[in-house]
Amino acid sequence: MEMEQGYFLVSGFAQTPKGTPVNEMYKHIGAILLIDRTTNCIIKSDFSVVSSLTKEVLQDLIQGFCVNEPFENLANKLKHHINIPSLGAILQAIKSAIDRYKDTALNTKT
Repeated sequence: MEMEQGYFLVSGFAQTPKGTPVNEMYKHIGAILLIDRTTNCIIKSDFSVVSSLTKEVLQDLIQGFCVNEPFENLANKLKHHINIPSLGAILQAIKSAIDRYKDTALNTKT
């Protein structure tokens, strides 16, 4: 993948729900987002989840989301398509990554 200066990689984490397979494996869920600094939109993403299908669906749904939009728009979109025990933790990890992006990349554009 050819990287340009206009991209920013950021991550966020959240504690997993007890009694779920993801909790047995990871204890925390990570959301790693590659964001285009010009558009503030998510280009690619990765998630520390057990199922490759879950990861693939999350990646498809989150790609193109612009972090300038209200987070509730993305949360509602994910809730409309996904009903798994770890969804709350996934949303928290994504929100944490977006908040980190806003706190750092938006304040240090070069």
